[in-house]
Amino acid sequence: MSIFISVASYRDPALEDTLKSAVENASGKEAIKFGIVQQDLETVDLSFIKQYSLTLMHPRHARGVGLARSKAMDLYTDEDYYLQVDSHTIFSKNWDLKCIEQLTLSQQIARNKKVILSSFPPPYSIERNGSQFIHSISTDELPVEPTKQVPWLRVDNQWGAKRLPFDDLSYSKPELSTTVLGGFIFATGDIVKEVPYDEEISFFGEEICFAMRAWTRGWDIYSPPIPIVYHFYKRNGYKKIWSDEVRREVNWDQIQTKSQQKQKKVLCGIEDGIMGAGNVRSLEEYQQLIGYDFNKIYKDLTF
Repeated sequence: MSIFISVASYRDPALEDTLKSAVENASGKEAIKFGIVQQDLETVDLSFIKQYSLTLMHPRHARGVGLARSKAMDLYTDEDYYLQVDSHTIFSKNWDLKCIEQLTLSQQIARNKKVILSSFPPPYSIERNGSQFIHSISTDELPVEPTKQVPWLRVDNQWGAKRLPFDDLSYSKPELSTTVLGGFIFATGDIVKEVPYDEEISFFGEEICFAMRAWTRGWDIYSPPIPIVYHFYKRNGYKKIWSDEVRREVNWDQIQTKSQQKQKKVLCGIEDGIMGAGNVRSLEEYQQLIGYDFNKIYKDLTF
């Protein structure tokens, strides 16, 4: 049992804590390998990690999560499982066993080996206690009970995801979702070859495009009923790629426009090949599943 952990980081001071949390809370520390893409002006201490590959990028070359996660996938070396998290994540005890157990249960429910485990991670916060920074699990930011997720077209015509409560409030088993959350994706390693990340999608739209491409290739999406990782959502004062003062080669508005143009091609069936829809299930079936008509949405949108 080997697990590849994709971690893409943009000038994130929480990166080292994220990596340490994964190592310290794994039941099989020897079986995990990190693929780290660090977009930063400084390097992070990796001496406590036994297996990792690292790609360093100057922030001026950053283009958003699509490019960073694509580069992280390039570091994958045939591990049994693929885990994707953000660089501001903490892990529950024995998270690796929990991931495999919940994935196996989802595969049994779906009667399908091709399952993606994904959900909104519950939140954590970072509090200062003198010179020490302490992680605390928040109970007032966001729902802490398990949720599944569906695609959501926001009023600004950007794609996001909405939380839905579980049907079974006993939370005894994973439940079906219709999109993924980029901050927590777990699947067998086959996902890397079948659904590689699209480096042209910068931020919003990343998840629905990935979900559609996976679903039409026969992958089902399930959300676990237990917390496996926690996410630092607010990050007030942290560097964000869209508002950073670093001088990029291409400005963020240009990156976003290119991203939206690519999303239209992907979701409207114009894009073909590995970055377009698959042929196990149809794009039309996915639209019926989620209740959106992509061609109607994009008809009058120009980028």
